[in-house]
Order: sequence, then structure tokens, then C-alpha cells
Amino acid sequence: MLELIIIIVLLVLDQLSKYLIALYLSPVGSSVPVIDGLLQLTNVHNIGAAWGMLEGFRWLFIPMTLIVSVVLVYVIIRFRAKLTVFSRITLALLFAGAIGNFIDRLLLSYVRDFLDISPLFSFPVFNVADSALSIGCVFLVIDALFLKEKSLFECVSFKKELPAAKKHVEEAEEATAATDSSSDPHA
Repeated sequence: MLELIIIIVLLVLDQLSKYLIALYLSPVGSSVPVIDGLLQLTNVHNIGAAWGMLEGFRWLFIPMTLIVSVVLVYVIIRFRAKLTVFSRITLALLFAGAIGNFIDRLLLSYVRDFLDISPLFSFPVFNVADSALSIGCVFLVIDALFLKEKSLFECVSFKKELPAAKKHVEEAEEATAATDSSSDPHA
């Protein structure tokens, strides 16, 4: 439920903010300061990936985003009981960010960006979905480095689970084999 709330809230914020920027800040390239010297709103259309890289590769971004999104949904649903709240939030941020920009690419052929912190330092213009993706990626690194056995990477396995009875038989056979080899005087 937490994941669904995060995803819905972020998607609504992302799409609503993009709509309002398109409505009130035109033409493309227009800027208005919000916090002088720190933040301005700038209407930008990005036809590439992050920071405008890979311009013209929309044909790649759409199927790639669909595949990644399906995997994220599968992991959230399939492994939810094993995942920590931190891991679930991480996956929700990644999913919401990917879908927020996917909607733009699918419907408009570009992503609408507007958050501009370049007065502070040189940084590409971004949006709410980009923020969710970036925070999700940072959380993913934190998860991998610091959560150890509770890490998302430890909880998620795509190996086929053995039925419990078969698993017990295999464990018993391994134990018997280990006992036989240790008691064999010729070994």
C-alpha cells in the first residue's frame, strides 16, 4: 500500500507540475526566478535521456522503460513480504520516476523539464520524475552498501524455489553424503 501511495502522489505531482509549467511558462526556454540565485523555473523540452544524452533514441527509451517498469512491479509484488520498508520506498521512487517521464515520451515525444538550479551551479534542468529517479538510485546504492543481509539484492532472487519436501530431501542427501565422506577411512 505504501508503494502505491508513493507512486500515485509522485505521478500526480509530476504530471500536474509539468502541465502548469506548459500552461503558465511559455514559450519553451522561458524562465522565471523562484529563489534568486538558487532556483528558477525554466520550460525545457528534452528529447534525449538524462541531461539530454542520446537525443533521438525515443524508440529505445519506450521499450526499455516498459521492461524496467514490469520488472520493478514484479519485484514489488513478488517479494514485498521479504523487502524492508526502505527497499519498497526505493522501488516505488524508481517506478514513479520512470513512468512519469515515460508518459511524456509516449504522448509528446519529449520530456518536460522545468526545475533549474543552474544559477547555483551548472546542472541540467530536471523535473519531479527525474528527482524521484535520482533519489531512488541513491537509495539503491545505500541499500546495496549498508543494509547487508536486509538488502534488496539479498531478498530478491529469480531462482526457481524448490518445493519444501524436495528441498528437505536434497538437504538430507547432502548431509548423508558429507557424513559418508568424513567416515570413509580411504578418503
